[in-house]
Amino acid sequence: MATIITVHGTFAKPTEANADGGPQLDLQWWESHSTFEKDLNQLVEGRDGKLDVKPFVWSGDNSEVERREAGAKLARMMQDLEVRSEPYCVIGHSHGGSVVSAALLECAARKRSLPNMKRWITVGTPFINLRKELWLLTRLSLVRKVIFVASMMLLLMLLIYQAATILTGDRLLFGSLFPRVQYWTIAFMSIPAFLIYFLFKYLDVRSMLDHRRRVTKRARNSFGDRWRALAHPEDEAIQGLALLPDARLSFFDRSFAVSTITLTSVIALPLIYLAVLFSPPTIVGLSNWLYTHVYEVNLTPEAEADMKALREEMRAIRRNRETEAATPASAAAPSERTQQERSALWKQFREKRAALEAKYPNFSEIERAMRFRQRFLETKDGQPCEGGIICGGGHDLTYNSGLLLHLVTDELSWFLGANNARRMSSQRWIWSLAVPMVVTPLIFGIIALVLMATIQALASVISGVSSKFLNSITNAEVKRAGFGNDTEGEVVSGAADRPAWLDRSQPRLPAPVADLVTDYSNMAASLSIAKFRQAIGQIRFAVPPHSADTAISTYFTWKELVHASYFDVPEFRKLVAQAVSRADGFAPSERFLADPDFARTEQWLTAIEQSPGTTEVPSDKEPTAKDAKAVAAVVTSTVKAAP
Repeated sequence: MATIITVHGTFAKPTEANADGGPQLDLQWWESHSTFEKDLNQLVEGRDGKLDVKPFVWSGDNSEVERREAGAKLARMMQDLEVRSEPYCVIGHSHGGSVVSAALLECAARKRSLPNMKRWITVGTPFINLRKELWLLTRLSLVRKVIFVASMMLLLMLLIYQAATILTGDRLLFGSLFPRVQYWTIAFMSIPAFLIYFLFKYLDVRSMLDHRRRVTKRARNSFGDRWRALAHPEDEAIQGLALLPDARLSFFDRSFAVSTITLTSVIALPLIYLAVLFSPPTIVGLSNWLYTHVYEVNLTPEAEADMKALREEMRAIRRNRETEAATPASAAAPSERTQQERSALWKQFREKRAALEAKYPNFSEIERAMRFRQRFLETKDGQPCEGGIICGGGHDLTYNSGLLLHLVTDELSWFLGANNARRMSSQRWIWSLAVPMVVTPLIFGIIALVLMATIQALASVISGVSSKFLNSITNAEVKRAGFGNDTEGEVVSGAADRPAWLDRSQPRLPAPVADLVTDYSNMAASLSIAKFRQAIGQIRFAVPPHSADTAISTYFTWKELVHASYFDVPEFRKLVAQAVSRADGFAPSERFLADPDFARTEQWLTAIEQSPGTTEVPSDKEPTAKDAKAVAAVVTSTVKAAP
């Protein structure tokens, strides 16, 4: 009996049975009863004529942790075959090859040379290269970090106590009478920290097999000569991941947030108004500033008394008029005598006002100051408001809103020439209302445009800085997801077409077989594009609507990529069979020997095996346009959708 273990790659899941009872969907290359398994059974024989093909199923997640856990599980499966002394080969596609590499490192760490593993074959595998974080603390898991820091607390307390004692020169609190007490205190308070440190150091070394020189050297010496790598020169996974660290991925344009931030200029003025309206300190400060600076006049007691008397006379005339209007006798039509009396009163009032204007040159300023004080700084009965500030202390919405309205009516109209209007009170009122009606919207419009320009300039700066920051963290996350780097204490340094513990890469597939794989991939792409064009209308009106990756999974098969097309090419399957049949314990079948492709596959494999290989990695070469597409394919594969 001879065994072949097939290990699938990332995102591969077992094929589900057809729910409607129809014909079985095409099985994947690694599954039982697949076309590849049938070819192996027909083309390869075991030492006693029997061949057993065993699929190794793992989660398939793009996760380094999952790949290592799968490697440990595969190592146990391989050990079971070793116990039975059965020859076997392992074939891993994509990150299935990474799982095989992890299994071999696990066996090397346990000093298992696996003499019955005759060959391990990787197909299109991008091996991830990781480097350790410099400090032990950064390499620990979250739980171990917490324990590590907690264990250091006792030592930290001791060090701070010792430093304080030395710096201040104070007497010793521990060991002042018996010095040995201090020494024992230092020793016992340091022991927990050192014990935890060396324990975690030991566990760290045990867990990171990739970074243990003895393990990697043992793996290289034990398994290196049994490795066969079959990879297309343009494999998207290998090329894309190899060049991904240096890729400049731009997700956020420098001006991506400008339009959104600038849109706030539409409501900037209302927001500023509301901010001032509901800010007591601002309202109080504004009212105090107006009264002490804008309305600062030399108001004598005599002038104040004259102004109050004039205002009371005007109020009396108005009250008299309201009383007459309320009586039934005068409600129909005022008599001629009443109108004459009223006119006389108003004439008398205007004469007194004119006399006061002549008496006080700053009459208008005095009138404005008193009006402001009566409106905002005094109660209805003429008493000063509490604290000598605006009534309500900036918390009364009526006074707050009235003060702001006062600014855009009285103050604005006065500033624009109300004091130069004719002395008729009615004309002043018309001026005070008409000017704000026209000028205030104009001023607010200019302020709004200035705010918009200012916000737009700030938005450009904010957007530019934000785009750099967001692109940086998004780049890091996309690259982390592309590599599946979810380990603690390790950072991806790149990817290569060989395991990190081997020194040389094997040559890529010879041109004749590589061209066959390329042709198949191109044919799959042309069929998928035609199907996608026909389905564009259906995508637009699909229920539920397609997201980016559900559309891809529905209308594309991933066979459009070279990386996923290997095992669909008959000649490539025969090349793998050729590689297996050359291993000890395996042999080509009579049918394979008679196959016209036997000689070709033998020639292809000989070219690979006789090549000295190379120490170069894909990232050492200048990227091409196809490499850029490979990076794009890797980035696309990291996108996840939620229903």
